[in-house]
Amino acid sequence: MDDKTLQALLDATAPLIELAVAEDIGPGDATSTATLAPNALLHGRITAKEHGIIAGLPVAEAVFRRVDPAITFTAHVADGQEVAPGEIVAEVVGPGPSLLAAERTALNFLQRMSGIATLTRSFVAAVATTNATILDTRKTLPGYRVLDKYAVRMGGGVNHRMSLFDMLMVKDNHIDGAGSLALAVERARAQHPDLPIEVEVRTLDELRQALAIEPPLDRIMLDNMDLNTMREAVAITAGRVPLEASGNVTRARVKDIAETGVDFISIGALTHSVKAFDLSMKIQPVDKATKTDPAARIREVKAAFGNRLVILGHHYQREEVIAFADFRGDSLELARRAAQTDAEFIVFCGVHFMAEVAAILAKPGQRVLIPDIEAGCFLAETAAEPVVAEAWRLLDAALAATGSSADAEITPITYVNSDAELKAFCGRHNGTVCTSGNAEKVLKWALSQRPRVFFFPDQHLGRNTAHKLGIADAEMLLWNTRRPPSAEAIQAAKVILWPGACNVHQRFRVEHIHAMRARYPGIRVIVHPECKAELVALADDAGSTAYIVKQVEAAPAGTQWAIGTESRLVHRLQAEHPNQLILSLSDVPPFCANMSQITLANLAEVMDALARGELLNEVTVEPETRHWARVALERMLSL
Repeated sequence: MDDKTLQALLDATAPLIELAVAEDIGPGDATSTATLAPNALLHGRITAKEHGIIAGLPVAEAVFRRVDPAITFTAHVADGQEVAPGEIVAEVVGPGPSLLAAERTALNFLQRMSGIATLTRSFVAAVATTNATILDTRKTLPGYRVLDKYAVRMGGGVNHRMSLFDMLMVKDNHIDGAGSLALAVERARAQHPDLPIEVEVRTLDELRQALAIEPPLDRIMLDNMDLNTMREAVAITAGRVPLEASGNVTRARVKDIAETGVDFISIGALTHSVKAFDLSMKIQPVDKATKTDPAARIREVKAAFGNRLVILGHHYQREEVIAFADFRGDSLELARRAAQTDAEFIVFCGVHFMAEVAAILAKPGQRVLIPDIEAGCFLAETAAEPVVAEAWRLLDAALAATGSSADAEITPITYVNSDAELKAFCGRHNGTVCTSGNAEKVLKWALSQRPRVFFFPDQHLGRNTAHKLGIADAEMLLWNTRRPPSAEAIQAAKVILWPGACNVHQRFRVEHIHAMRARYPGIRVIVHPECKAELVALADDAGSTAYIVKQVEAAPAGTQWAIGTESRLVHRLQAEHPNQLILSLSDVPPFCANMSQITLANLAEVMDALARGELLNEVTVEPETRHWARVALERMLSL
């Protein structure tokens, strides 16, 4: 967060803290002052009791400091970061009566803001494979608007208008009161020509009226329309004006709404119906505070096993975890390096598909473990073998009508960010695997084998790679699992893309690039190719995480970078290259929630189990699947 954003947050918070302290503490905390010595120094840990997104740490710190400037506050995570149950979010040390007096007020702020961020992230993740952006509304807690909207941003959402004075929003009451939609817009623009204007429409007839207005509106809101009407509205609008869907948006329904093709979805529930995030604070005297040291246990077991054990750390891992990695890098690179060692035990600090790749490539006798067996990958989970196989059947049927077949005309390519069954699918159908680093080479090879490619699961990597080979969007077909394309569309396509996407890289937007270049003229923008095509087209460069690291390492002192990839890698590059200006491209740095599931605590649990002779969270691949997945991987490695 930049200094301006932080100061705005603290300015908005200050009067709220005064009110909260007055109502909760008043003349003093009677219980704490009666039971504790004034100079009793206590140590407190604020701990997460569920999975979620943290927001409001600067506010919580301000509360403690307001109650007693002698209190020290140390955050162990950043706002916008995913936390796991049992994870220490922050620690406070100070006079006992002060800590206990401030506890509830600090937690009230932190729990509400983290609840908003967590709920927002769930909606953002639900639409990550679409082009829709999640917006908040003005349905905030009175007085808390800056805090509530800040929390929405920490969850990956985007703020709608802040107040009634910073945007023109012509709604049904304005239209009814003015007498017509056109007259309401005319009057609004006459009074405030410099403000952006949005109009709410309730019917397709009103939509047509709104589209006829010149100059075009900045946005049109579709109010409480059903899905079929929204689809028709998108078709009628044909991209002339951005469309926003509003009304009856639930977590179960939001993806269906996004798939109609609307550009924005506004959700009042993000702030008006939020559930507080579960946090607690436990206190004990400083001189008796015991700190379980998982790092010490990891070091001890690592030393005892020596070369029999190798720990792999993906670039997106937490800093305290990756500190124990023998090798650091991308998923395939790590799996290959581990297989080249004589280690008996491979502990992969990453997500499940990465550990699967290590198990597929492992030498006989090597065993692969993962600290959290539930650490999946959002992108990988957008495609499962049965659904892809059904798509393949439909592709085959469409090509059979021309006297051919899918196996004769299509090379399947799965991104390495996929499960073992999809890699095996590609092995069986004479396809292969690609990484973000070699996708161009693999796609070029595939098109030399057969005239078409079926690329999954990441639509953006597939599209960006096809663009590099000069393939136009008109030659690409985005598969729709709910409404499969026609046989004619399939027959006309050269590249068929699965509709998957990474929920981290999906959060970078074109306006981030414009804002960064306006603030830092001459800054180099480099993004991961899992970002949307319009973003890659605007950036100065694009490449895998390994490529991004190499570009920064090779750059001279004074180089300025805005990097569009996961935040932990960006933060690490900042620390390792202090002579360059390195920033996250997004104003709200995106963390990968799945990578956050690997913690020092669960890494220590796996290591402790190894020391006892137990294989905790072993990752294995069924022999038949492993064979065909290895065929696909080796086909790629031979190119």
